[in-house]
Amino acid sequence: MHYSTVLVRLKKFFTKKKIIWAVILLIVLFSIWFFFLRNSSNDSIQTAKVVRQDVKKTVLTTGQVVSSIDLALSFQTSGFVRRINVKEGDIVKAGQTLAVLDKGGALASLESAKGALAQAEANYQKILAGATFEDIAVTQASVNYYSTSLENAKQDLENELPDAYNNANTAILSYTNILFSNPQTLPQFSIIGTIQTNSQAISDINSNRTEINNILKTWQSDVLTLNESNIEAITDSSIQNLSTISNYLTNLLLILTAYTQITSGGSQTTVTTYASGVATAKSTVDTAKASITNLKQAKKSAEANLVSAEASMALKKAPARPEDISIALAQVLSAQGQVHTAETILNNTVIYAPISGTITEVNIKLGELATAGAEVLKLLNVAELHTEAQVSEADIASIVIGQTIDNTFDALGPDKHFQGKVLTVNPASTVVSGVINYKVTGSLENITLIKPGMTANMTVLVTEKKEVLIVPTSAVINKNGKKFVRVIDDPKEKTYHEVEVSTNLEADGGLVEIISGLTAGEEIVTYIK
Repeated sequence: MHYSTVLVRLKKFFTKKKIIWAVILLIVLFSIWFFFLRNSSNDSIQTAKVVRQDVKKTVLTTGQVVSSIDLALSFQTSGFVRRINVKEGDIVKAGQTLAVLDKGGALASLESAKGALAQAEANYQKILAGATFEDIAVTQASVNYYSTSLENAKQDLENELPDAYNNANTAILSYTNILFSNPQTLPQFSIIGTIQTNSQAISDINSNRTEINNILKTWQSDVLTLNESNIEAITDSSIQNLSTISNYLTNLLLILTAYTQITSGGSQTTVTTYASGVATAKSTVDTAKASITNLKQAKKSAEANLVSAEASMALKKAPARPEDISIALAQVLSAQGQVHTAETILNNTVIYAPISGTITEVNIKLGELATAGAEVLKLLNVAELHTEAQVSEADIASIVIGQTIDNTFDALGPDKHFQGKVLTVNPASTVVSGVINYKVTGSLENITLIKPGMTANMTVLVTEKKEVLIVPTSAVINKNGKKFVRVIDDPKEKTYHEVEVSTNLEADGGLVEIISGLTAGEEIVTYIK
């Protein structure tokens, strides 16, 4: 064969081989796409069926077992413990004596009250009989004594008021004039040039000194016209004047003692001397104020005593009037009340069981001093228990009275369930760890296994529905305020289209009720990677 012919044939052979290999490569690539890439895309879509089933919504919370009757018992009076008749765990009956205090003081008070009652009754009989000559003479002596005391108190006050003015005036002139230029006309603090101080404080003290000058002028005029008719008013104004002057001296003393820096030419010793003088003036003024205040009170006391003595004299001289008899009788009744009070105090030295129940705490010892109102015993009625829990504000709107509660208890294990009902929902909130909560209580069956204080895991059944269409919550998507579910068109290719739906109950288990848009059996998309 010719050499050129061989070359042509070989060239055609290799050209056919290239075509074959190209076809094989395309087949392989298509297979990879068909079996791997396409399936991988489909596998990224997770689906579920629209089904019809029973659903429910619950609220889970953790609480405690609490006794419906949880009483903290205490003595209603203080005293030393003399007897304790119970211990923790004892079952007691209503009215049983639980603990007793020392009764010595209470018994003495009762005897004293009985004595006062006897005295009131004797006085009542005396009123009925009328006063004796001796009684009238004694009462007249009291009237005379208190009358003299009142006159002396008035005279003492009349003598003291001018002295108080003179002492205050002398104190101002002797100890503060040196600090001012023109102290009686246009007072200006005169040591400001040598001592560094606060300009506002100096301005205030200058104004105060002008006010003091005016007060002293008015006060001098008042004491010169002092008489029995105006002594009350002048006494009150004098006390007020002394208070104002004392405050002025206090402020002046603060300025002097507050100086911390002496400028050139100043003398700290001079300032200290001025401050000492002002302190002496203030002491004089305060003493005068205290003296007048005491004399005013002495006068008032003398007046009250005289009024009382004169009233007593009038009463003794007058025949027994119906109202006098009524008063004496009222005193008898009051004394009887004191006896009853003392009897109550005596009874308060004993703690009686107000109800039948179980003693859970004893917080006292024999000989110990018990304080009135302090808890010493705790009494529970373990036959009447309920649960209490805090429910967050996110769930509280779902809780209403009467809903069923499924309870489990940590102490009894998760397999033992006890039913109850929601009893109360407290409208007042409580903040727990920064979260707003509301207290919910639930009923409990009377079961001896359940003890106060146990941890209760409460599942409140909010609502339940039978045979409703449901889908996983993840299947519902929100767009522009509407809800959609992606319904599978081709289960094999996993193609889908979106359907608008209406939902209702968001149930436990991540399920949501569908009320329109879907039918049972449809396959829907729940997740796309």
